[in-house]
Amino acid sequence: MKLEFILEEKDFLEYHLFSISDNKSAKKIEKIGKFVLAGFFLYFGLNLYNSDNIVLGILFGILAILSVLFFNRFYKSRMKKYQSKIIKNSYAKRIGEKETMEFTSDLLITEDKTGQGKTKLSEIECVNETLNNFFIKLSNGSSFIISKKGLNNLDQLREKWKALNIPIIEHLNWEWN
Repeated sequence: MKLEFILEEKDFLEYHLFSISDNKSAKKIEKIGKFVLAGFFLYFGLNLYNSDNIVLGILFGILAILSVLFFNRFYKSRMKKYQSKIIKNSYAKRIGEKETMEFTSDLLITEDKTGQGKTKLSEIECVNETLNNFFIKLSNGSSFIISKKGLNNLDQLREKWKALNIPIIEHLNWEWN
């Protein structure tokens, strides 16, 4: 089965954000960051309050509460902006270019303007499916991105993966807020 598709900036961004949301250590860093920031504000707020600077102490207390409530939103918006910059710099020459992917009985053959690559199907751990893309996760930690946009044979593709014993994990409700 041969696929032809074009990857846009949003496809690369979705892949990076999906990878971050799927990474346990990234989730841990997010949780720790929230409480470190709140602790920082609380520490200074208590010190200011105890040194008779009550107004600033209360202000830092309010900032501690707000940081716990809104840290996740702020973190996710900053992460999205940061990843967008990385994608514009790292993938500039791949954005908007035609990519070809072919599944044979034992190989995954990829081709773009830079050349051709072959990967054994046994190296594919799984396929993560989101609303707009498929992410083919390899055992070495890297992934291939397939944009659903412009593909007409999605059901046939899923059947091919099932026939090749490649697990498909659906994340159709996934979104980066």
